[in-house]
Amino acid sequence: MNAEPAPDAAYSVGDGDLARDAEAAVAVWRASLGQVEGRAAKFAWFYRDAPVGALLQVLRFGPGGEVVGTAGVGWRTMRVGARQLRAGLLADMAVLSGHRLLGPALQLQRAACERALQACDLVYGFPNQNAVPVVKRLGYRHVGDMVLLVCALRHAPYLQRMLPAPLALMAGAGLDLALRLRDGLRDLPGRTLEADWHDTPLPDAHPPLAHDDCIMRGERDAETLDWRFSRSPLAAFRFLYLRRRGEATPCAWFACQRDGDVLRIADFHVGAGLAPQRALARLSREARSAGCRALAIECCLPEPEMTALRRHGFRERQRRPIYARWNGDPQPFNGLRITVFDEDE
Repeated sequence: MNAEPAPDAAYSVGDGDLARDAEAAVAVWRASLGQVEGRAAKFAWFYRDAPVGALLQVLRFGPGGEVVGTAGVGWRTMRVGARQLRAGLLADMAVLSGHRLLGPALQLQRAACERALQACDLVYGFPNQNAVPVVKRLGYRHVGDMVLLVCALRHAPYLQRMLPAPLALMAGAGLDLALRLRDGLRDLPGRTLEADWHDTPLPDAHPPLAHDDCIMRGERDAETLDWRFSRSPLAAFRFLYLRRRGEATPCAWFACQRDGDVLRIADFHVGAGLAPQRALARLSREARSAGCRALAIECCLPEPEMTALRRHGFRERQRRPIYARWNGDPQPFNGLRITVFDEDE
């Protein structure tokens, strides 16, 4: 006979102790989220080493208080126009398989959200399809989508899905040549952007941006970028800086992750005085030189930046929703600028 489900009263939610509950939380992640390697390192990086800390909520079961679920919140600084906001990023929602009941799961998510909203202006996250009804029930609103965009640099592998191999190779070579010529014309001699790769962010290359467009975006500085990318135990990132010849200050930068023969753009900024197409052309040249067959970026960007990516050849592959809940009435904003920087993995 199957055991009866435990009543909701057998569960409780409270603040996790980052020292006492670390091992139990990591065990829940390994059993529920997969990717066993690196979970302990992720806990130390995200909860203990973050520049502004993080909050951990744990779901406990029974009189012994066994940890059977977790929900984390990482603090982020965001800005809308002249307003600075404190945001909470939902992370590490996990419950052991024997305890995945609607009541305890809602209890855990509600507690994490309400606990975070005691200390911040809004909470946001990236729920999977199964979790969307739950976050809606908790008062979250759909505010945008993370869009995966891919730009082919070597076309033959893609054309072989539709054409015979010899024809795909010929057509791919022609397309590759045309795009190399296009990118070369955008980076003409005498106007060539100088490119430098670094393992860590340069300290003086990320000045505060002017926020006069009411786009909601995360604030970046060298310290936060170093923690988010250089010190991440989950992936290896490098920074590409572009400079105009003779200038010391970069006019654009890209945080990149090599994934096989794909170069993934995790974050980027192009200065106001530089055409995005020039920066993307140089990035493409660098990726080709490294042997990459494609560029990829997952982001939610204002329309001018999305248009620049599409004009360069980026094509949409899939979408993930972004949901947010405000502390009080929603603050008005004209759009979102969210990249991998604003996620936890």
